[in-house]
Formats: sequence, structure tokens, C-alpha cells
Amino acid sequence: MMNNKLFGIILFVLSIFIFSGCENASKKDQDNKSATENVISEELHQAHCDLVAKANEEMAGINTKVRTLNDKIREKGAKFTDEQNKALDDFEAKQASINKRMHQIKNVKQENWESFKTTFEKDLEEINALIDGILADFE
Repeated sequence: MMNNKLFGIILFVLSIFIFSGCENASKKDQDNKSATENVISEELHQAHCDLVAKANEEMAGINTKVRTLNDKIREKGAKFTDEQNKALDDFEAKQASINKRMHQIKNVKQENWESFKTTFEKDLEEINALIDGILADFE
């Protein structure tokens, strides 16, 4: 009878020891996962900052081109063709879209980042091409 009680107590203590070990391993896994997420978050944050800096630089160049275009229009007193008006409308729509998305960059999640970045950079290239084409028409 004493052996059964002693065996039960040993089994009970051993069970507690085993389960506490599982909890520690689980906690370590969670800590490792949190550390990995923090690294990803820091990398994503840096990517956000890099894209904002690039966008600001690109938009500054675009704004310079717009001022140059305005000066040329004033000098020549030229009127726009239908094609030029359409190009300007496209330019304005794309510029408004880019400006809106510039404010959203810091909120883009990791799983959407590559798609967002690719589309955003493509739109920056397109808007540059649009303003360059419009400027070329006035030279």
C-alpha cells in the first residue's frame, strides 16, 4: 500500500516536471517568434522609410518638371491639343493617386509590401514618363 502511494507521488511529481518543461519550451518558441517578428518589423520599417525617401526625391523632380512646363506654357502662350489635355488629365490622376499612397506607405503590412512597392514604383516611372512627354511637346 505504501509502495502504491509512493509510486503515485513520484508519478505526480514527474508529471508536473514534464509539463513545466513543455511550458518553458513553448515560451521559448514564442520568444523566438517575437524576436523574428521584431526583426521583420524593423526590416519592413526600413523598407517603408526607403520608399518614402525615394518617392519624395522623385516627386521633387516631378514638381520641378511641372514648374518648367508652366514656364514654357506662359512663354509660348500655347493651347493644349486634345492629346496633351488627356496626358495632363492622366498625369493629374496618377499624381493624386501617388500622393494618397505616399501617406499609406507606413501602414502597409509585410504580406502586401512587395505588391505595393512594385505598383508604387511603376506608377512613379509612369508619371515621370508622362511629364517628360508633355514637356517634349513644348520644346
